[in-house]
Amino acid sequence: MKSSHRKITSLLSAVFVVCCSALTGCSGTSERNAPEVDLGESRILVVPFQERSRSVSTLRWHYESAEGIRLARLLTHEMSSNCPTLTPLSDAGVEDLIFHSDTEEIDWTAIGSTLNATHVLTGRIEKIRYSDPRTPGMLQGRMVVRWWVYRVLDGHQVASREFSIRIPEDPESGKIYISFESSERELLAALQARMAKVIGRTLCGGDDS
Repeated sequence: MKSSHRKITSLLSAVFVVCCSALTGCSGTSERNAPEVDLGESRILVVPFQERSRSVSTLRWHYESAEGIRLARLLTHEMSSNCPTLTPLSDAGVEDLIFHSDTEEIDWTAIGSTLNATHVLTGRIEKIRYSDPRTPGMLQGRMVVRWWVYRVLDGHQVASREFSIRIPEDPESGKIYISFESSERELLAALQARMAKVIGRTLCGGDDS
């Protein structure tokens, strides 16, 4: 009788393990979602973003935009903390290489090779805005960023995306992440942090939280 009971218990345990494996999550850990842009095991150089000013005819170049530099630093930190496959590299010396270029077409293969990178990520801040015409008197930050990834081996562009984010999503919904009394500086910091996470998740994957 005891032997039969042990067999039933063992069978039920085996079924429970199989069910847990199928449903995932029984161990208390969730699987990591695959990245949308999979670069594999890579050494990536993040170059500060350009910035298109409110005057469309004005473009701040790499290392000329304080916001472009800050976004690149936040993205490098995000990948260092949450990306098991990408190793962000220091951009020491890259500014001189870019500004000594004789053309606006930057040779990312030459620059990436100098730092032993496999990929280079950079981009352009297309828009930063702090108000929504539909909600006069209310503070809402908007940021649009276009970014690219180049493969150092051949200089080929392997990824290109444009992301647009808003904080708060809807000033009239009550879901306020930033108070209406907050300054534009605080709102900009929140936008940059969110954008770094959005780009980082595309390249690194992660959970759904």
